Amino acid sequence: MSANMSPEGMILGGRYRIIKLIGSGGMADVYLAADLSSGMNVAIKILKQEFATNVEFIKRFDTEAKAASSLSHANIVHVFGVGQEGNIRYMVQEYVEGITVKDMILQNGHLDWKVAVPIVIQVGMALDTAHQNGIVHRDIKPHNILITRDRIAKVTDFGIAHASTNHTITLTSGGALGSVHYFSPEQARGGIVSPSSDIYSLGVTLFEMVTGRVPFDGDNSVAIAVKHLQEPVPYASNFVPGIPQGLDAIIQKAMQKDPKLRYKSIREMVTELDALMVDPNGSYGIVDTNAETPIENVDVTGVTPVIRQEPNYGKLKDIERSIKTRRRSRWKDNLIVIVVVVLIIGILIGLTYLVTDTLKKSVKQETQSVFVVQNYVGKTIVEVQQSFQEHGFTTFKLEYEVRTDYAPNIVVKQNIQEGMEMRNNSSVNVLILTVSKAPDDVELKDYTNMKYEVAFEALKVEGFNVNAHPEINDTIEPGLVIRTEPPAGTKVKPNSAITIVFSRQSSEVEVPNLLKMDLESARKAIDEAGLVLETIEMSPELQAQNLKEKDLFVMLTDPTPGTKVQRKSAIRLYVGNAEDVARGGTPTPTPEVIGYNVVLASQGQGSVSGDGVYATNSPVTIAAVPSIGYQFVAWVDEANNPISYSSTYTFIMPEKDIHLTAVFEPTPTQTPTPTPTPPPTPTPEPHQDTPTPTQEPPPPPIPDYQGG
Repeated sequence: MSANMSPEGMILGGRYRIIKLIGSGGMADVYLAADLSSGMNVAIKILKQEFATNVEFIKRFDTEAKAASSLSHANIVHVFGVGQEGNIRYMVQEYVEGITVKDMILQNGHLDWKVAVPIVIQVGMALDTAHQNGIVHRDIKPHNILITRDRIAKVTDFGIAHASTNHTITLTSGGALGSVHYFSPEQARGGIVSPSSDIYSLGVTLFEMVTGRVPFDGDNSVAIAVKHLQEPVPYASNFVPGIPQGLDAIIQKAMQKDPKLRYKSIREMVTELDALMVDPNGSYGIVDTNAETPIENVDVTGVTPVIRQEPNYGKLKDIERSIKTRRRSRWKDNLIVIVVVVLIIGILIGLTYLVTDTLKKSVKQETQSVFVVQNYVGKTIVEVQQSFQEHGFTTFKLEYEVRTDYAPNIVVKQNIQEGMEMRNNSSVNVLILTVSKAPDDVELKDYTNMKYEVAFEALKVEGFNVNAHPEINDTIEPGLVIRTEPPAGTKVKPNSAITIVFSRQSSEVEVPNLLKMDLESARKAIDEAGLVLETIEMSPELQAQNLKEKDLFVMLTDPTPGTKVQRKSAIRLYVGNAEDVARGGTPTPTPEVIGYNVVLASQGQGSVSGDGVYATNSPVTIAAVPSIGYQFVAWVDEANNPISYSSTYTFIMPEKDIHLTAVFEPTPTQTPTPTPTPPPTPTPEPHQDTPTPTQEPPPPPIPDYQGG
């Protein structure tokens, strides 16, 4: 494909037909496409031609597909895979109808915090899934968050996502990854990124959502990066009155310069945002200045990554002022030293008395029994409690937790390790055992009339084992859920099997009764029945009148009303005017009967031809063609009597309607054993209304009809 050639109309991978361009980014264009195998709409992301031969951009493009396809979450845009078509590098992903958070901000100026916080909670849940799978997004911003019409947030563009244990964060060109307005201080200085970097970027995104502006801006990228490193984070409430102090505090904690002072995990931030929605006046975003380095920042090798600290110029100035003050008032320092010495002496005297008194009391006290903690994980709680009772141990506490990987009432965790000694009835240490319990039954929701793909994904997110199968139903739109098995409202356990039954159109339809219906209405009825109007026949005199369709009426149809035919089959109409209807349905100008119907059907797999309306005494030829794997057996009449054993059969039309069925049977898979040829059976005498055969060679023996 040339640089100026649009891929619209192309079919990629023999499956995806490009419809139109719906978006464009820095390195790829996004197109709406149709999946020809399923009929669903998908989004096709195509790498721009200027990057199609760049190894680094191809690697980044494939990284996005690999990262996103490894994650399964309702708030992450699902990626189905990547492909190559000539020099077109493309990615197939879920098509999301909606707009980006950036578009929402531009349309509204800023979002109400009660709208913004639920969106950020959903994004946080998606990031938590990514972090749990060892993936850091590294480019969280409003542009990469899609909002569906149902206000469901979808995180996309994992183009620079990377495993959180990898220390390389630059492209071969040396540029830092991420968007400068949203990336963290450690990304700005070229340091090591971690899940804490996504927390910082999410804090910036939340700030912009509720204020309509980014916290740090400047004339160029370097100026903005320096502000991320040095300037304090402004309060969102300074720009938009009415923002709760708790939300200000959450944003401040998420955007701490030092990753150790931020939330230890995205789950912790989501928990506080969730609590904020319930109680906006609560206390949130408390920064723990003694926080340890989060476990998620430790490399799998066991070495904690070295993170360069930002220079604290304010602290240096404080030290300088402290030195000058000491020099001016050294006599105060001497006085302080004397006071401190006196206090230390007093404390030592007091401690000596306290220790002596304690030792005296301890001699009088009975020695407390010592209990050695065992490994209780995997044992039943009944078994553990019996052991405690035998040893007289009572300093323990039970906490129950829903677990699907353990049977109920099994110890899954303990807070004190095996081999540790603790005193019974201790007020300091308490052995806490976490015990599994079965999940509570939940009520199955009603998914009726929902698209079955949407219901399928929703049930998977709920943790059910989901199956889907179609059911022929011409009254419900194809693809919609008819019911679930078990039905909606049933109490079910998580991880139980749920079957979705969805609607599918039947392959056969019944020819509607169009007799005496005006032609305009007949067209609509044929279209609604899923059939095709092939020809309209009328007399030359009637055709010369050039009547409107409302003045023409259906006299006959071919096939006749009630006949079962394949969907999209052709229908032939014979029409007349109002006078014909008044005379009882005889088309103008021929008063005599046009003819009689030959109605054909098939039994087994095959097709038939030659049915229609024929004049009396005219020759009629019908034919039967078996499908692959089947063979023709015979033509039979309504009483199931054989008429002809030839697949092509010719007879003279009698003065009555003829109903014949072509019988097909599967072709035998084994070589048949030759059998003796039976003697010919005499041909019976034809019945009164039997069609008169045309002059041909003697036909094979048949019971009722003579033909070839």
